[in-house]
Amino acid sequence: MMTDLMKCHEAVQALGVDLLNLIDILAIGDIIPTAPDGLTGAEVWARNEEIRLSANDIDLIKVELRRRRFDDFRVEYADVYQPDPRPGYGGLQFGPGWTGILVDYADGIRDLTKRGRPAWLRRGKEKFGALRLYSDHMLSAESEVIQLHRIALQASLVTCQECGQPARLRFGHSICLTLCDRHAHIIGEPDPGRDGIILDVDAWAMKHGEDGE
Repeated sequence: MMTDLMKCHEAVQALGVDLLNLIDILAIGDIIPTAPDGLTGAEVWARNEEIRLSANDIDLIKVELRRRRFDDFRVEYADVYQPDPRPGYGGLQFGPGWTGILVDYADGIRDLTKRGRPAWLRRGKEKFGALRLYSDHMLSAESEVIQLHRIALQASLVTCQECGQPARLRFGHSICLTLCDRHAHIIGEPDPGRDGIILDVDAWAMKHGEDGE
């Protein structure tokens, strides 16, 4: 029954998130609101006041929020991930599709620590469609940590940051993200001058003498 459905402003109170966060999750397209039927992508932003969510929708969104907060990773790797406490410096600010890459990196950091070269993951973010991880480590571990960073970055450029499926760097007119075909809509209209041409911003910048960082 329609009376059993929640409006977005009611859902954010139940979920403990802000409205922009909720709408962003729905716009990804993996969770389709019960009403209006079939509403996805950019239409979610344009028609968010019409959205109605069922109890099942809310449960799915709760699972997705845990995934996007990396809740399981934070518990399993509490010895490795020790967030930078400075305002604006902490957090894992990238899509959940890169969780597998993050776990591989954390396993490498944990192994270094076990071998007497302590290291800790401090934060991570997406930049230019690639995964950037930042750590504190002993000088003796530096070369291996740098290699772990490189492996993670390169893996992220062929892995969808939303779902973890094979992907490539995609350019819209105002953003670039690494996405699979199913999630390519997130960038909006592709930029024909860059999309499919630049597949690694850092490598392209180095080749052309520009600063990719």
